[in-house]
Amino acid sequence: MTFSLTEFVQSARSAAAHTRPVSAVKSLMSRTFVDPQAISNAIGSSISVDDCLYEDNEVSVYWVRFEPNELVPPHNHKMPAFLGVYEGSEVNLLYRQSESGELELTKHRVLKPGDTMSIGGDGIHAVHTEDAHPSLGLHIYLGRLSAVSRELFDSETGQSMPFTDENYQALVRPLV
Repeated sequence: MTFSLTEFVQSARSAAAHTRPVSAVKSLMSRTFVDPQAISNAIGSSISVDDCLYEDNEVSVYWVRFEPNELVPPHNHKMPAFLGVYEGSEVNLLYRQSESGELELTKHRVLKPGDTMSIGGDGIHAVHTEDAHPSLGLHIYLGRLSAVSRELFDSETGQSMPFTDENYQALVRPLV
């Protein structure tokens, strides 16, 4: 199988415009990540930060990199999110917010190369890698991610705050 980033982005746009976009994007991610090595060969691992590959009001497509020994704080997307890993491993800690506002860990899911998962629009998750290597993947969001008022959560207190670069940097924690 060969992989084309341009074709993937076009397919994501088509899936988002489908009458059943959640199902269509899940199917796209499953088909795409059957051969994670093809994705790796096409994209590589040289990009050092997250990169928005495409965004409009219907869909956002990101190339993502999670660094080792770093906990990305709990956050939401406020739209369905579809995650796929092609290199390394990505640990997702899924939470729900109780009526009192506290975060409760509900699931721990490890994504290895070729694995995909989806998170509903009300989902909250934190992310870290499983070992000393970065995790590389592609994410699709059903909406314009950059325009949504999202939240970050302090992993120790559960306190929510606006998702800004400043708040994000303040909440990123080293793994111990």
